[in-house]
Amino acid sequence: MFVRKPVAAGAFYPANAEELKDYMHQVIKLKIPKIKPKAIIVPHAGYIYSGQTAAKAFGMIDSFDVYIVLGPNHTGLGKEISVFEGVYEMPFGTVETDNELGELLVRNSSADVDYYAHLQEHSIEVQLPFIDFVSKKPYKIVPIVIGTHNREKLRHLGMALAEAVKNSKKDILIVVSSDMNHYENQDTTIKKDELAIKALENLDEEEFFNRVEQYDISMCGAAASYAAVIAAKLLGAKEARLIEHTTSGDVNGDYGQVVGYASIIIE
Repeated sequence: MFVRKPVAAGAFYPANAEELKDYMHQVIKLKIPKIKPKAIIVPHAGYIYSGQTAAKAFGMIDSFDVYIVLGPNHTGLGKEISVFEGVYEMPFGTVETDNELGELLVRNSSADVDYYAHLQEHSIEVQLPFIDFVSKKPYKIVPIVIGTHNREKLRHLGMALAEAVKNSKKDILIVVSSDMNHYENQDTTIKKDELAIKALENLDEEEFFNRVEQYDISMCGAAASYAAVIAAKLLGAKEARLIEHTTSGDVNGDYGQVVGYASIIIE
């Protein structure tokens, strides 16, 4: 069994298990009523920048049996759509993959079983402490790293995701790991982010992708979001709600070059 070692621990989030748990207790309120959305979109920067925004969405969800985590490929390694099979080693323990579900997605889409895209990719890893903290029962993950903007392949992935969730007896949540616009000033980033967010709120994946391309919105998880919206609608989603929208400038005071962060619930 392939074991993936953490690459973001100590940089993006605490490497010490107790410190990590303390952080989660600070940012996630476990007593609020929980919901079972079809999908969520959450940021993946260092926790000091985007952790609280991600926590706002994670704090709203109930426990699931399986979390299909879709993240962008920042490294360029591996296949275009890479499904990992094995174990993610984390400071709090290990997280196993649901290989049966992963192989079903590979059979029904353009995805491949691939390890290389996951080795140095942080976008999925940084979501796992949140998932582990809010899960009150045993769970598995299906980690998928996406490195293509080919709409046909992404549409097929979205359809395969919906079919797999529909036909499973397990309770499954789709988690999209994505930051918003990158390294432009605060005003530009807010405007670009709002264009993308509005299309997502309308559950209009084509208009969303059109805007990303037309306005050069450097949202790293745009492809994952596109596939997730398709899947969520096929699963009966009727609305998407913005929970919080922030930027790195809100934390460090540098508004000249910011990264946008949004948490969105799709129900």
